[in-house]
Amino acid sequence: MPKLVDHNARRAEIAQATWAAVGDVGIERLRLRDIAAEVNFTTGVFAHYFPDKNSVLRYAFNLAYERAHERILRVNKTITSPLQRLNNALVALIPDKKRPDSLAFVSICFGIRNRNDPLLVSAYKQTRNEYRRLLKSYLEDAFQAGEIEPGESPDKIMELILAVLDGVCIAALLNPSGYSKNRGARVVGTMLERLV
Repeated sequence: MPKLVDHNARRAEIAQATWAAVGDVGIERLRLRDIAAEVNFTTGVFAHYFPDKNSVLRYAFNLAYERAHERILRVNKTITSPLQRLNNALVALIPDKKRPDSLAFVSICFGIRNRNDPLLVSAYKQTRNEYRRLLKSYLEDAFQAGEIEPGESPDKIMELILAVLDGVCIAALLNPSGYSKNRGARVVGTMLERLV
């Protein structure tokens, strides 16, 4: 009797291995055999799930986005303060060396490669725009709730928020031992305190 395989679980396992392999060898040097080595597969296994390496990268990128989005919504489910929801969403995007599927890690590392894959370029732009809309909705709700003093327009504040978040993410990725997730969260919190 043939062995039953949970194909969704196998694809998720391949994505997990992809994140780990990218962390080990980098996106530009990554080969399918590097991913296979992470989970003790032969490279022939990939043919059952993905037509090529780019499709593996796209799947891993999209899965990281879906998981991060689900975490943000789950954490914010019972939070009534829009400003706290904004803070939670920003902190969720900061790299965490304990999580290889960190969206910041995946976005920045895979973003380097996106110039070689138009479909990954499209996925990257789409997810960045979706996150911007989610963060902006929290920001606008905070304005409506009176949690942020009127002054600058939400668009200008959003630009500042994204610039600080990008800086925190890059610092954490370049120096994971010296720039912890907690440190990044403190920087984000300080920035938001200045808006109230």
